[in-house]
Amino acid sequence: MKTIINRRAMLQASGRLVVTFTLPCLWAGAQATAQTKSVSIDRVDALLAVSPDGKVTVYSGKVDLGTGVRTALTQIVAEELDVPIGQIAVIEGDTALTPDQGVTSGSLSIQDGGMQLRTAAATARRAILQRAAARLQRDVSALSIRDGVITDGSGQQAPIGSVVDGATLALEIDKEAPTKPPKDYTLVGKPVQRLDIPDKVVGRFTFVQDFKLPGMLHGRVVRPPSFGGTLISYDESSIAHIPGS
Repeated sequence: MKTIINRRAMLQASGRLVVTFTLPCLWAGAQATAQTKSVSIDRVDALLAVSPDGKVTVYSGKVDLGTGVRTALTQIVAEELDVPIGQIAVIEGDTALTPDQGVTSGSLSIQDGGMQLRTAAATARRAILQRAAARLQRDVSALSIRDGVITDGSGQQAPIGSVVDGATLALEIDKEAPTKPPKDYTLVGKPVQRLDIPDKVVGRFTFVQDFKLPGMLHGRVVRPPSFGGTLISYDESSIAHIPGS
């Protein structure tokens, strides 16, 4: 007599179902980074990181669903920090690294997520200029940032990465930090090339179903041809040739 066990019966018998999924090489790096940064929406380092080479990493809880959100968020940060768009990378929706910014829907990615990034970038910019003023022995009001380089107008310069360390951006976001006036915008509201288009055009865009791991098998749900159908039999030998099945 054949016994048929469905998922509900298995759960009732076992008490729990544990499913794990990991990308070994990526997970190790994510763990190391997650241990050194905050994911609190009230902290700058939850949303931004500046490396010694001047590259900026943006951590966004919002994700690009094909609407160009990644490009728009990059514009916002690049505008406030005065760094080239090409120096910014965006990590989206990684629960180990990005803050909880709520759902991605409607206009919330810009209305909420974009404004949170803008305030974080403004707070970071002020901190960077203050640190540079101390290093260059200049009044902070005499300093400005252009294309990722701090200058005092007299020839003294310092790339933003050279004045930023882990502690500089580990600070609370100041909602009163001055943001750039719209009249000075050079990126926000201006036409720029969408960052997601090149990969889509040449087929490099990676979806979750494109991930492949060594020894990974493919699973498919086989549904009955009509509602209320029940499984009578199946041919297990049909997959016997697949290693690990």
